[in-house]
Amino acid sequence: MEPTQIHRRFYQSLDRTRKLKRWFADRPMRLAEFLMLTAINEYHKEHPEVQGIYVSALAEQLDLAVPAASKQLRHLEQQGWLVRTVDRQNRRNTFVSLSAQGQQVLAEEETFYLELSNRVFQQMGEARCLSILDGISDMLDLLEEDIHRGQALE
Repeated sequence: MEPTQIHRRFYQSLDRTRKLKRWFADRPMRLAEFLMLTAINEYHKEHPEVQGIYVSALAEQLDLAVPAASKQLRHLEQQGWLVRTVDRQNRRNTFVSLSAQGQQVLAEEETFYLELSNRVFQQMGEARCLSILDGISDMLDLLEEDIHRGQALE
């Protein structure tokens, strides 16, 4: 099968996404780290009575394997952005929560990402953005399904 115009545009879009990722590399934290800290922060806001979120619950929420989440959390802890606390009732479990420094850097990054996304939403319109995001999500779901079935690697 010959690549058509739609194939080329699809490949170019994937490449543009990769190039954008490099631009975000200059930020204080990677986008994945931002998403993880945001999830921890949101959990704490919803559950202020607990010490933090369990590593296993965070990994599940972010669709990560627990070892991958732990590795990322170790890096965030080294940056001084989060604190791990062993659950006194079950020492096999660990809570994670944001440190004061983590809350500060997250607030700064949230401001950056909100301003960036709001400019895009204003220029394109929120409804159009939602429609495009739904389409991208559907495409990514299909790509991930193929990869998990091994079809994309043939």
